[in-house]
Amino acid sequence: MNKFSTFYILFILLIPISRIIAQHEDCATALELCGNSPFYIVPTSAIGSTDADVANTCVGQEFNSMWVRWTVMEDGIISFVLTPDSVWQDLDFIVYEPGDEYDCFGKIPIRCMAAGANLNQPPQEWVNCSGPTGLAPGNTDAEEPPGCPSGSNNFLAPIEASAGAEYIILINEFSQSGLGYTLTFTGTAELSCITGTADPELVKPQVTFTVYPTASTGTISIHIAGDNISDNHLTVFNTEGQLVYSNEQLNGTAFQLDLHHLPPGVYVAALRSSHSMQTQRFLITN
Repeated sequence: MNKFSTFYILFILLIPISRIIAQHEDCATALELCGNSPFYIVPTSAIGSTDADVANTCVGQEFNSMWVRWTVMEDGIISFVLTPDSVWQDLDFIVYEPGDEYDCFGKIPIRCMAAGANLNQPPQEWVNCSGPTGLAPGNTDAEEPPGCPSGSNNFLAPIEASAGAEYIILINEFSQSGLGYTLTFTGTAELSCITGTADPELVKPQVTFTVYPTASTGTISIHIAGDNISDNHLTVFNTEGQLVYSNEQLNGTAFQLDLHHLPPGVYVAALRSSHSMQTQRFLITN
């Protein structure tokens, strides 16, 4: 295996979104994913508007909530891991199938995770219900209730997803620690942006862009498709998730980045608008 293949295998992308997270505290303003790249979330202390549907699930209510949505582009398994900054953080989540025309009000919960600490019991009684959580192969349950009853392990069954299927996820930072967490997709399903809305006359703009050449000594060209997307924000990260470039005032749809100061390796450019996000990988050589 050559060193460039190794770079790709070791690649981890952390996208800090604390600057825009307030826009995604409700289902109607959920962050739309344009790919399977992992990203980092810093929760706020807010919940946006109270969502009545949450009250009828195992989670019960919102705490420092974050909403995310995606469409499956290719058939496969949806599994993911939510990895908190601290093993003692308590993350809960609900995965929904949307109603007709991507209707947040008609969404149906298909996975519900509320496992956590058993009140007034020592940590050894509930430690397997804290820390990382998500959907993982080998699990068959669709729900884990609050606390840590026998059989709970903080993970639920994956989802067998077909192309075109749409999903919404509510993530709660129940412990209200102020710490962040990373959402990493681990399944085989390919994810893409959602462009439909509950209003058939309204289509949300989808941010798309290209990076070329994909291998360069340091000069990278960026081309953003279309001219009707505002609030574009470009960032570049290395394989350790460190921010190496940021531009919040993009002008036009085509421009160049001078990255000659960066060491050789794989990097990821992430372009975000107020509605969606897409990432592109590129290589800097000697």
